[in-house]
Amino acid sequence: MDAWQNGNSGSVDGNLIQAGRIDQLLMQFGGHREPPVPDMLTLDPRHLGFTNRTAELHELDRLWREAEQAGAPLVVVLSGMPGIGKTLTALRWAHRMREEFPGGIFVGDLHGSDPAGARTPAEVLGTFLGRLGLSGPALPSTEEERGAAFREITAYRRILVVLDDAATAAQVRALLPSSPTSAVLVTSRRELTFLASGIRSLPLAPFEEDAAVELLTEALGNGAAAEQHALRKLSEACGRHPMALQVLATQLGDRTSISSYVDRVAPDLLRRLEVDGENPVAGAFEVGYRALSADQQHAYRLLGCHPGSEFTVAAAAALLDRRVHDAEDLLRALRRTHLVVPAAPGRYGMHALLRQHARSKLTSDDDAQSALRRLVEHYHDFAMARDVVLSKRRRLSTRYEAVVAAHRGEGAVQRALDELEAEREALIALVGIAVEVGAPDRAWQLCETLFPFLNDRNHFADLLEIQEVGVRAAEAAGDERALVRMHSQYGSAHFAVGEYDAAEQQFDRSAEIAERNDDAWGQQSATEWRGLIHERRGDLDAALACFEGSKEIIETRFEPGRQRRPLALYRMHSGRVLTRAGRAAEAVPRLREAFETFSEFEEAANSGKVALSLAEALLQRHEQVDASMWARRALDLCRAARMPADQAAALELLAELSARNGDEQGAAARRREAAEILTVLGNRRARALLRGGGDFSGDRPTPGGR
Repeated sequence: MDAWQNGNSGSVDGNLIQAGRIDQLLMQFGGHREPPVPDMLTLDPRHLGFTNRTAELHELDRLWREAEQAGAPLVVVLSGMPGIGKTLTALRWAHRMREEFPGGIFVGDLHGSDPAGARTPAEVLGTFLGRLGLSGPALPSTEEERGAAFREITAYRRILVVLDDAATAAQVRALLPSSPTSAVLVTSRRELTFLASGIRSLPLAPFEEDAAVELLTEALGNGAAAEQHALRKLSEACGRHPMALQVLATQLGDRTSISSYVDRVAPDLLRRLEVDGENPVAGAFEVGYRALSADQQHAYRLLGCHPGSEFTVAAAAALLDRRVHDAEDLLRALRRTHLVVPAAPGRYGMHALLRQHARSKLTSDDDAQSALRRLVEHYHDFAMARDVVLSKRRRLSTRYEAVVAAHRGEGAVQRALDELEAEREALIALVGIAVEVGAPDRAWQLCETLFPFLNDRNHFADLLEIQEVGVRAAEAAGDERALVRMHSQYGSAHFAVGEYDAAEQQFDRSAEIAERNDDAWGQQSATEWRGLIHERRGDLDAALACFEGSKEIIETRFEPGRQRRPLALYRMHSGRVLTRAGRAAEAVPRLREAFETFSEFEEAANSGKVALSLAEALLQRHEQVDASMWARRALDLCRAARMPADQAAALELLAELSARNGDEQGAAARRREAAEILTVLGNRRARALLRGGGDFSGDRPTPGGR
């Protein structure tokens, strides 16, 4: 070995690697002292219409400066649903920071979503080393040797590496440089799991509404100002998905009416996102779908049938007919591919366009009808368990006999309201779906269940929508008792929005059917509602006469054990009208008794309404201290029960009390707060209140509870 020579005395045109000892690697690069400086960046995305992502680009700037100060390399994984703009964002940042990386910029497409299979790290490293001057015989043969060569050559360089469409964390790890002044951006359609800490995650969401509309506005040009409402509707229809927005922008320019175009395409938007005969958005979704297992594909297709933008694990389990923990495993797998996203603890969301794509993949084997029926049953059970927390009203549905309250004790009402509000979108849609899947009994019973929640929280548009369906469902079920209630609730929805003639028609129909079936409850309810209409129209004597008629039916035809709550409603309504008629002395005892009953029943909504009426009656009697106490109590109860219109009425009353006590500043503050609430509700009285006007005892938005 001492006589063995390892040298080179001739000239070399290409590259030469000379191996000495096993722990030493000497490299000669075609006569150059330093290897080349690659710049593998393609065209800057900003020249291809890239917009927005300002927040994400600034976050990458911040992370890079933070890594620089720490003397550590930066590795960031950009993740998100197909077509969301991960690659364009990474490349845009690379172009912005080009001068920051004089040691070279490397870009590698890892083909993680390619059905033919991802590229191996050895292939990618071969490309990188080729750009560094190593090719042919000089290129190491194994992945390990190539990785070592890449890390050694770039060990002290400021380099940027963009690894696009990664399949696994292992694929990425094999390509990471060792330079402490390096930055690596990774994009992936999958959620990559790195065991090592220090790797940052940057999820990309759909655009914010203003940014989405701005993109469409620029495409439309001069006519955009008149079409802002339509453009917002279009951006919402496509879920503000960047690629979808870019495609839509190409379709807007020569339209004579954007509004009619939006109405036409919105229900089936994904299918219409074509450019030159291709659908890039659907194509991107298809790649993600094909990568799923058979079980995951089945789950994805059925989840597209869910009518809400979010759902719980329990709802998914019902839809998929799986145990909860099995459904959660499937959701976690879909989350890793960004086909669903976590929305809150125990909740997931699915993008609107992905839902369209999922439904387009449904097969007869999926049996979507049965899946939706299971979903209707799940949500009805869910809603009933929270309805009994909010109200003790009499229900027709016999399913309530087995219902257990979802919550008890302090905070029960708040939790029930939170959960119902979170599911409101789905609950409203499922009333119609129940009819479509052949379950009309569930449809009208869902209407019955949702009525107190929707009515007391001023969700009147929802109430009108479902009650029309509820009437048809009760007719289809052939249940006249149910039909009495559905007409009554439909009438109350019209009443709530001031459509008194339409309301009266529904109450007359309800009374007619109730009389035909000797339904005392239906007759009493119709009589009571007629009294409320007379009150709204200002005929207080006629209103009181109806309430007295209602009382007579309760006392003579209701079972003794079922009279107490209806009589409390009678006292609440008649006490309020007596106050308006200037007969507060008669009203106060009735209202106190009503409050005691509703408090005992733990009905925050009706307790708040009665407390407000009591405050008005006491103020009329010049008992301002007690009136103020009841007004504050009413405000607290109405806030707890989330009844905005009644909150505003309580604030108006407190403003009046403040003004009478000489506190004009406090009165003005209360009026402003009330006006803000009414403005949100669209109430015309808001302007008068902002000017300091308004009559605290007059037009009450919701004069009654049920």
